[in-house]
Amino acid sequence: MDANKKFYFSEIPFEEKISFLKRALSDGLIIEIWRKGQEKDKVESFKIKSFDESELEFTLDFDASLIAKLAGSKNKDNEVLLKIKFKSVILFSSSYLSFIAAEEVYKLKVDRPVYKSQQRSNYRLHANAYIPIQIKIEEDVFDCNDISAGGISFNCPKDFADKFKKESIFDNATVRLASKRFEIPQVKIAATWPIENNEETPMGIGIAFMNMDKEVEEDLVLSINSEARGEELRKQAAMKKGT
Repeated sequence: MDANKKFYFSEIPFEEKISFLKRALSDGLIIEIWRKGQEKDKVESFKIKSFDESELEFTLDFDASLIAKLAGSKNKDNEVLLKIKFKSVILFSSSYLSFIAAEEVYKLKVDRPVYKSQQRSNYRLHANAYIPIQIKIEEDVFDCNDISAGGISFNCPKDFADKFKKESIFDNATVRLASKRFEIPQVKIAATWPIENNEETPMGIGIAFMNMDKEVEEDLVLSINSEARGEELRKQAAMKKGT
């Protein structure tokens, strides 16, 4: 695996996983839980009450209003995705969220692979048929080549040469990665380059994201990780099918 990719999106060893999960309890961190395909406003937060190291199981308290607590988590008794944010690292995994009615608590096993992403990385996720990437700048929408936590690149017609001069800044861009959208307050034209033998889109554009909200940046990192993992699984499945 490419060293840059390994740094950016990697499965952590068992002992490191245990260390992080114990830290999550001692540091009083929140676990965010949602189901695949859900909108961002459907994400639920849970406080960690305890961690059973032998069972790799968290006991959780639903961190919500009294009315929401009485109604119960909408994700209970379902396959879920989970995220734990540390200062510079995000842990990501999948699990099954169980509700124990007799104890009025939730149980979450972390016995599946756990992936670690560090927010500052140069890893770029490339677009393909399964991972469409687009950016909208003002009223123009472009299909993109790749994306990272810090920027995006695309090709465009030469008609945009004057508009997309290096160091130009544009407000309120929208990025689409697969089914998710991200609002970027400002983008800067970081680089331009000619593309040979491409009459339709002969100019390459490198965009840098600017003034991103921390929560949006973390969500983008997580989405890139999720899509990268899906791409890796597709490649593994294709290799097995070919053997």
